[in-house]
Amino acid sequence: MNKIKLFSITVAVFTLFLSTISYAESVTGKEYKAVVETAYNYFNGAANGDQKLLSQAFDQEFGHVKMITINKETGKETIRTVSLKEFSGYFKKATKDKWVANILSVDIVDDKMAMVKLDFNTPKTHYIDYLVMYKRENKWRIINKTFIAKKK
Repeated sequence: MNKIKLFSITVAVFTLFLSTISYAESVTGKEYKAVVETAYNYFNGAANGDQKLLSQAFDQEFGHVKMITINKETGKETIRTVSLKEFSGYFKKATKDKWVANILSVDIVDDKMAMVKLDFNTPKTHYIDYLVMYKRENKWRIINKTFIAKKK
């Protein structure tokens, strides 16, 4: 009798354990895929001058880009902030150059916030982007893009 009870309890615990794991993996996998897709929507939208993809990637209501610029008068570095809506407008036409992007890392917190590190190369410039995303209204959107650019 004790062996039957022990076996039943073991099976019940194991079943509960498996159901928890499969649920966590499927949700995390779904969110990971959506975050990566959002990052590539930004990249492909910029490379192809596709405003629809950029509007899917960027939170144009609340999002911003921060970049290091050199003040022409003083020669000092400053930080410039541009809304993502304005930044999207910089990409009106597809590039004729070959651009390549690789995601270096993805960090997702509580399936609500994510950060993607994107390595982004053009023939003239190498970029490293940090893309911070929030999931609002069941959609992942880039809320902040911070980057560094090195001329080749």
